[in-house]
Amino acid sequence: MRQDTSPNLSRRVRSLLALAFLVSLPMLVYGSETTDACVDFERTIKSTYDFRPALLSDSERNKKSAAMDKVWTAVKSRQIELLPCLRKALADPQANNWFGFDGSNLLVSLDPSRSSKVEQLRNYSNVNLDDVDLRLWVSTLSQLGAEGFDVSGPGERWLSSSNATYFLPEHGALQVDKFLGAIFIFGSMDETQATPALLRIAGLADHPGREIALSLLLMQATPEAIRGLKSIDQSKLAPRAQAILRDHLDRPQLVTKRESPKTSREQFLKAFTAFVSGDRMPFATLVSQVPDGERDVVAVLKPEDLPLVRKVRRLMIANANQHAAEYYVDFTKIIATLISQP
Repeated sequence: MRQDTSPNLSRRVRSLLALAFLVSLPMLVYGSETTDACVDFERTIKSTYDFRPALLSDSERNKKSAAMDKVWTAVKSRQIELLPCLRKALADPQANNWFGFDGSNLLVSLDPSRSSKVEQLRNYSNVNLDDVDLRLWVSTLSQLGAEGFDVSGPGERWLSSSNATYFLPEHGALQVDKFLGAIFIFGSMDETQATPALLRIAGLADHPGREIALSLLLMQATPEAIRGLKSIDQSKLAPRAQAILRDHLDRPQLVTKRESPKTSREQFLKAFTAFVSGDRMPFATLVSQVPDGERDVVAVLKPEDLPLVRKVRRLMIANANQHAAEYYVDFTKIIATLISQP
């Protein structure tokens, strides 16, 4: 093929090459600045998060708290530049576990995407529970569970912990013990995720959370949980635990139907659907009008309504407080009643 050596073509080629260089120059400069920023950021992270909170004195903890605040302020003020650096630092397998906990909270506060929450869940699973605010740890996991994440891994860590307890000061200093905290975590999960995990724990004779897992399986009120409970070897359970398990399997706690319901199926479905969508007022109105409305629920709802009822229960328990636990018990009785009907 004949080469075109005309001056016009040569000028066009030079112009295109120059344009390409000019276009790439900002990218090269930005990439270099970003890399330098990440190097500096990672250096700051390593010098700041070189400790475990549980091992510090009060004065040391205050000093480190101020240093961590500076990290948060820097990332918040330079998000475009430093968020990728934060993600990179969190993904480092050698990262300090406390940084993973604190840094993933920072990440989700600025970018509440699913990928950020996956990173948060991973780091919540790894952090030493002696270092964290257990209330924050449990309530965050409960919210993640209600959003569809499988939080059974950290849930089992909670059941295995020797110091799984904290208090809710706004609820009369209510103590959240291992059992109640486990309800918050496992109860917020979809039953298809929680039931298999609880059955595995309940099947381990030497697991410290075995009896709690058995109780939670009873509260799951799923056919899979009931079948699994009936097949578990109970020989190593305490006699009292065996008796309670048999009693609940043979005679589950049910709700007595009201012969003339005060609330219709349509009203319940409307309120439950609104609840799932984030509007809790219709449900609160029904509760205020008919405080024992569970007697109407079991009288008017149909089997096809069960998935919606279960979802409402999961969203309620994700609030991780005393009132959420009370509603969880009520809805558990409703579900047990509905699945026991022909």
